[in-house]
This record gives sequence, structure tokens and C-alpha cells, in this order.
Amino acid sequence: MSSNHFLFGFFFLSNQSTYIRSSQCWSFVGESFDQWQTINAIFYRHDLFSLLLTKTFWFNEHPSQIGRAWDAKSSRACTRAHFEHKITHHPYIIYNLHIDFPSQNARHHSIPVLLSQIQQNNDHIDKVIVLGDFNNWPEEVEGETPPDELTLLGQQASEIQQMKQAGFVDTYQHGEASTFNGFRSAGYGPKIDFIWISSNSVYRVAGETKVDDYHDEQGFFPSDHFPVYSDLTYTL
Repeated sequence: MSSNHFLFGFFFLSNQSTYIRSSQCWSFVGESFDQWQTINAIFYRHDLFSLLLTKTFWFNEHPSQIGRAWDAKSSRACTRAHFEHKITHHPYIIYNLHIDFPSQNARHHSIPVLLSQIQQNNDHIDKVIVLGDFNNWPEEVEGETPPDELTLLGQQASEIQQMKQAGFVDTYQHGEASTFNGFRSAGYGPKIDFIWISSNSVYRVAGETKVDDYHDEQGFFPSDHFPVYSDLTYTL
């Protein structure tokens, strides 16, 4: 699963999705989940992959319905998509989420919703890829907590520990790297953006995995987060 096959976005807006779709053979799935029409989009090469099934669910007590819960600032959602490679027929099952900031309580309750949805969809964790913005950041204003302490708190966050306890492994294995940049060249805070696979996954990290700090010559960034990239291949 290299970057020229799938793209994932946590806050794609309509003009951004139009630009991506016009650049190559791209389609996307995902429902808008708030008044700004933002989408946890999964873009895919429709010349390479067939979309078999997709759904969006929300992080609240009734995941099939739009709405926020557990002191969340905004409605938060996850897009699930099941693809099949048109040549190899290998399946790719992807969950792309964005959980709340600043509510730690909402983030803590969101992971059980995710795991329950995986189970309800009969998706064994060895066959899924979970990714997104986990916002595992303490509730202080930026700059009040020393960077080293922020990193440690990010690692210890309930939402991250729950993923590990469920059997998931972060594909980025190069230590800690800040993925929030606030449109600046240097990242700040813990790594909050993840691509997870299980420890016994049918997908293997086959090539490069990195946090990309790209910006253009004028100093403009595509996002206030650095993209996280992982090159995965299906192994069965």
C-alpha cells in the first residue's frame, strides 16, 4: 500500500478533494460529519482497486448516528472501506478516523467504539489497517508543557495504550516524531498521527515508513500536520 495507491485525510474539504481527483485516477469514500462538510476521506486508485463496501460511523453511544459524546468538542467519525486489488484480488480493509481534541474523556471512549465496529463488521484485526489523527495530546495550551514531557504523555495516553492492548502495532518504528507542525518547519508535541497494523498482520511494512516534513519554496505546508507514510504489502 504505497502512497501512489491510497491517500488518507482527516479533514479534507470539498476543494481539496476536487484537486486530488483531478490530478490522477482517484476516487474517494467517506461521509461528511459536521457543518463544515469535512470528511475522513480515503482516496484510492480506481484503476487498481475495486471498492466492495464502505460505511461511516461516529464516536458516540449510537455510532450509526451523527453526534458528539463524552464532552467532545465536535462530532467525530471514522470511515471504513473494503477494497480488492483488481489484479491480485488481495483485500485491503481500512479504517480512517479522527478522534476528539481537547477531550481526553472522548478519546478514551472512542477506541472501544472502534474495536466494537471492527468486531461487528467481522474484520479480524490481522486483516485491517487503522489510521488517523488520535489527538493523544494533553489538554494544555501549546507551549505550556515541555516538549519531552509532552512526548511522554502522548505515549502514555489511554487511546494509544488501548490500541496496543488490542494487538495493534504502529508501523512507524523510528522513535518519536512530532506530526503536528502548526504550519511551521519544526514539529511540536507527541506523534499524534498513526498507521496501525496488528502484530500478526497480513500486511507487512515492505519499504519506507516516515513522517514527511515537506513544504514548498515559499514555506507553505499542505497541512498543519506532517503526512505519515508507510509502504505496506499484502503477504498471503
